[in-house]
Amino acid sequence: MGANGLAVARTLGREGVPVVGIDSRPDAPGFASKFVRKLVVKDIKDDPEALLQALLRAGEGQDEKGLIFPASDAAVLFLSKNEKALSEQFIFLTPPEKVREAMINKRLQHDEAIRLGIPVPVTHFPVGPADLEEVESTVSYPAFIKPLYSHRWCTTFANKGFIVTTTAELRERMATVFASGHEVMVQSIIWPPGKDLYSVGAFFDENGKESPTFCWHKLRQYPPSFGVGSLVESAHQPEVTELGLRYMKGIGYRGIGYVEFKKDQKDGEWKMVEMNARTGQTNALQAKAGRPLVLYQYCHLTGRPYLPRSGDYPDGVRWWDSLNDIDSFWRLRRRGEITTFQWIRSCLQVDVNAYFDLNDPVPLFVRYGYGSKLAKLTNDLLKMKVDEDQVLSSDDPVATVRKINAHGPDSTRTNLR
Repeated sequence: MGANGLAVARTLGREGVPVVGIDSRPDAPGFASKFVRKLVVKDIKDDPEALLQALLRAGEGQDEKGLIFPASDAAVLFLSKNEKALSEQFIFLTPPEKVREAMINKRLQHDEAIRLGIPVPVTHFPVGPADLEEVESTVSYPAFIKPLYSHRWCTTFANKGFIVTTTAELRERMATVFASGHEVMVQSIIWPPGKDLYSVGAFFDENGKESPTFCWHKLRQYPPSFGVGSLVESAHQPEVTELGLRYMKGIGYRGIGYVEFKKDQKDGEWKMVEMNARTGQTNALQAKAGRPLVLYQYCHLTGRPYLPRSGDYPDGVRWWDSLNDIDSFWRLRRRGEITTFQWIRSCLQVDVNAYFDLNDPVPLFVRYGYGSKLAKLTNDLLKMKVDEDQVLSSDDPVATVRKINAHGPDSTRTNLR
């Protein structure tokens, strides 16, 4: 029950819908919301059977079936695998079986994009050392090693992947990856990193009919080059909308989903980054701007009437995750890419906060650990010797990587979670 689950709860709770939040962390911020009745369960990755039994017990004796909104990749897979058992007591929408795996597996996402004529960066899928020679012959540096299954990767590595700037680094990092057993892709980085990132989202019913769409722009993310949005605003980007809808329709997607694209300054093309087959952390922004995809899906599946706001949604409605954005600001400031005044001014223009709401304020205090997480973040940032994310904005990325290796990976992290 982080920003994603909390936003779902607030969107539905304000409409008078009872909400049960589910998480393995007893201190999850979303549990502190006045709209949430909490259900603490075993971790979905460690004991999925215990989670299944907990849900079945929770569904017993209900007057009507409850709806389930998955808020993570692991939850999407869990629902797909347990659809038969859960559908007796719950309502949820999963895509057809042939496309479920593609929603989580980035290789299958890539293959579907190629089939549908959607631009993607140069990508390889090495499964052993013998495959690296082909990678080295075509990939451009810096390159990014990232997992095919993000929810599995995070159990081993405390990052979204590895940046490599030379063939030697590629082989060194891939040796670690091969030893870990994770499946990965090696991808040329779409230039420049951390810029021109747009997403489009929609809800698709059982027949493939889409709701009104919503597009948003990442203004900042954490970490700045590769990360999750920390300052995001509503926008209109017709090319991204067309490409995103083509992809989701082309694979026969059902439910709430969104596709992220990035403009490659080298060739001017919008290239697909990834698709997420679930609600996203910025769904509070969608509701604030008048495109509540969560509410669209809820009303459709329950047969309740919903009258969407007439007209188009406005550009420039901003969503902010303050703690992550403090981290992002600190890294950008030490690079000389933002001033303190510019950051403060951007924060004053925020319309919706990831955790704070005047009518539901407690989740923010829990998010900050009542001050302890902010203190830890400040300490981590002050002690940070080098920022791994800065490799991509450095004039000498090779030297920056060497500096990281000399200090060790812990010198680059803040570990906000």
